[in-house]
Amino acid sequence: MSGLGYVFSGPVARKSLIIAVVVGSILSAVNLGDLLMAGEMNAKMLIKIFMNFVIPFTVASVSAAANRKQQ
Repeated sequence: MSGLGYVFSGPVARKSLIIAVVVGSILSAVNLGDLLMAGEMNAKMLIKIFMNFVIPFTVASVSAAANRKQQ
């Protein structure tokens, strides 16, 4: 199975998604919570929130792939 195939396989993608939801929510709350509570929303904030979820997903997926190659 290729690297991308492994990363997007069911178990790995599921774990990476859970990590991304938890970490992304925490990052969004810490970094943008005051603005979100004030009701301020714009395209720049949406991009930042999106990236708060994409980056942990990517890190978790790459880590899983790297650990697979070491075994």
